[in-house]
Amino acid sequence: MNILIIIILLVILFIYVNYKVIFVSRYKVKSNKLPQAFNGFKILHLSDWHCTTYGKNNKRLINLINNKIKGEKIDIVVITGDFIIRQKRDYRPALEFISKIKSNNIYFVYGNHEMILKSKEIQDFKNKLETLGVVVLDDKKIELTRENQKLNLYGVSYIFSHIASRKDLTEQVLEKYKKDYEEKIGVINKNEYNILLSHDPMDFEVYVKEGFDLVFSGHLHGGGIRFFGIGVATARKNWFFTTLASGIHKKKDTQIIVSRGIGNSTRPIRIFDPPEISITTLYKTKS
Repeated sequence: MNILIIIILLVILFIYVNYKVIFVSRYKVKSNKLPQAFNGFKILHLSDWHCTTYGKNNKRLINLINNKIKGEKIDIVVITGDFIIRQKRDYRPALEFISKIKSNNIYFVYGNHEMILKSKEIQDFKNKLETLGVVVLDDKKIELTRENQKLNLYGVSYIFSHIASRKDLTEQVLEKYKKDYEEKIGVINKNEYNILLSHDPMDFEVYVKEGFDLVFSGHLHGGGIRFFGIGVATARKNWFFTTLASGIHKKKDTQIIVSRGIGNSTRPIRIFDPPEISITTLYKTKS
């Protein structure tokens, strides 16, 4: 009987950790293209909240975020979408959440759940985010400056029609999608340091072809079930058993950081896949 009670308690603890304990992941990104003035630049990344609660008024989550912003001197906060849940179509909780983040430098891109909103709702959501001081990177670019040096920060909204399976990854298809992105945000200057915020990591091959230096994404919730760094279930057909569901990955000169997210969506499966926020520090290296 005692063994059964212990097993039940361990199962409850396991479930609690996987759904309610927020981990802090840390990444170091090095590049000789990074302007010297941005050496040590820190980015806090949030994604896929989906109106999930962490105590009354999300106090536990908000306190964690704000303590990291203050204690680790975070330079910017980037949010890669899905801060609402499409079944409710209510963006007021997201606005309330974001209003409590104590940073004057918050950048937001839409995920697939935001794109479900009607055009008037999206515009109202955008207007209210901007009233809070949040920069909405809806298919646009801005320049971050420091000591007369700059890096470029791009943002693209979620694109429903893009790569659906690994079978799509032909050179011809990638070139088409590359042109789609360039129509939205222009051709990037590869001599400068370019960061992209995009909800969808499964267009990673396109980001590589485009020549971005660093990409922040989410969307896959870590894969739902994780074994040995592999996400078992993903949000799209034919993307099962992928390492791209979480963590940092590199191909050629492009690195991507994929968040496991801080919330749960329509299929709230988390096994060996707890929620997370992440802190990335940029470092200048010699040419």
